[in-house]
Amino acid sequence: MRKKCEGLSAQLMDDLEKVESKGLGCFEKLKAYLNLVSDCLGRMKELVLSDGFSSQAEEIEFFKQLKPKVYGLLVFASERYAMESASALLIGRLDRFYKGQLAFIARFFRQHEFMYQYYRLGQVEMDGVYFVRGQRPSGVLGIDVPELDISFSTYGDYLFAKFIGYERLQNLILSEMQGYGSSKGEVVRSKKGKSLKWTGDATNLIEILYGVFETKQFNQGEVDISDLVDVFSEVFEVNLSNYFQRFATIKRRKLVSKTRFLDQMRDAVAKRIDDADAYVPSWAK
Repeated sequence: MRKKCEGLSAQLMDDLEKVESKGLGCFEKLKAYLNLVSDCLGRMKELVLSDGFSSQAEEIEFFKQLKPKVYGLLVFASERYAMESASALLIGRLDRFYKGQLAFIARFFRQHEFMYQYYRLGQVEMDGVYFVRGQRPSGVLGIDVPELDISFSTYGDYLFAKFIGYERLQNLILSEMQGYGSSKGEVVRSKKGKSLKWTGDATNLIEILYGVFETKQFNQGEVDISDLVDVFSEVFEVNLSNYFQRFATIKRRKLVSKTRFLDQMRDAVAKRIDDADAYVPSWAK
C-alpha cells in the first residue's frame, strides 16, 4: 500500500511539473493544481479503503507523512487561488492585504501552537492518537478541528497539511512583498524628471498587452504571454495577475466593442493626424 501511494505522489509531482512548463496563467494553473491534487487524494482514499494498512506503524506513516504532503498542496493551491482573486481587486493596497494574510497565518499557528511545535520538532510520542483513525485528543486540544471523514482522516493529518500549506503560502507572500516593495521604490521617470504612473483602467492595459502579444512585437513573437504580463506589471506598477480573467471579460463584451480601448486609441491618433493636416500656420494664410 505504501509503495502504491508513493507512486501516486510521485506521479502527482510529475503532473504538476508539466503544468508549470505549459506557461499557463495564474488562475488556469491553480485550477489545474486543484484538479490534480484532488484526484490524487481520491485515488489514495480508494487504496486505503480497499487495501487497508498492514500495521498501525504503516497507518501512522501514511497519515503523518504521505497524506499531509499531498493535502498540503491542496491547502496551498486553494488559499493561493483565494488570495489572487482578492488581491486583483486591491491594486494600490497590496502591502496592507499581504500583512493581513501573514497575520492570519501567524494566528493559526498560535491557535494550534502545541501541534505546530509537535510538527516542527518531529515529535512522535502521541502519534498513536494524532495519526490513527478514530482517535481524538482529549480535552480542548482538538475542539476547533472540523468533523472529518473518519475513514480517511485523522486529527493530526488535517493540521499537518494545514501547516505545510500555510508555511508555503507564507513564503510566497513574503517573496511577493519583497518584490512589491522593491518595485514600489523604483519610480518610472522621464529624462526631465517627470514621474510616470499608469492611472488608466487595468483592463485597458490588458488590451494593449494582448495587442502587442498577438502582433509579435517582442522577440519575433518567441515570448509567452505570462512574460509580457510580468514586464507590464513591473513597468506600469499595476497588478495584472488576473490578466486571463480580465481578457475573458473583454471577450464577453456585448454592448461595446471588444477592443474598446484600442479603438479609442486609434481614433485619438487619427484625430491628431487629421488636426495636424488641417492646421495652417498664420504666415501661410
